[in-house]
Formats: sequence, C-alpha cells, structure tokens
Amino acid sequence: MEASLAKLSASEAVTFIAHQAMQILGGMGYVTDMPVERHYRDGRITEIYAGTAEIQKIIITDNLIREYGIEA
Repeated sequence: MEASLAKLSASEAVTFIAHQAMQILGGMGYVTDMPVERHYRDGRITEIYAGTAEIQKIIITDNLIREYGIEA
C-alpha cells in the first residue's frame, strides 16, 4: 500500500508542478529547448507507467478495506 501511495502522490505532484511551471513560462514552456517541457512529458508518462491513478487508488482502497475490515 505504501508503494501505491508513493507512486500516486509522486506522479500527481510532478505533473502538477511541471504544469504550473509551463503556465508561468507561457509559450516558452512548450519549447523542447526548455527542461520543463521534458519534465511535463515525463510526469505524464509516469502516471501511466507506474499504473494509472485510478488503479493506484483501487489498490490503496483494497488494502485499507482488508486492513481495517470495512465492508462496502
């Protein structure tokens, strides 16, 4: 469960931060010469590669249900 939490929070954080940086830089943020463009692309693919956010949330929820015995 801890790994899923880490994957989810890290992938969402890097995408959010890179997106904000691109907004600050404006049009220059989309130019491939700028590192932020690469960070944004890498962040987006990390969300998919590490397992989509929805899958990570399902794994976390299943672990919490098993750990605390909550019935749905």
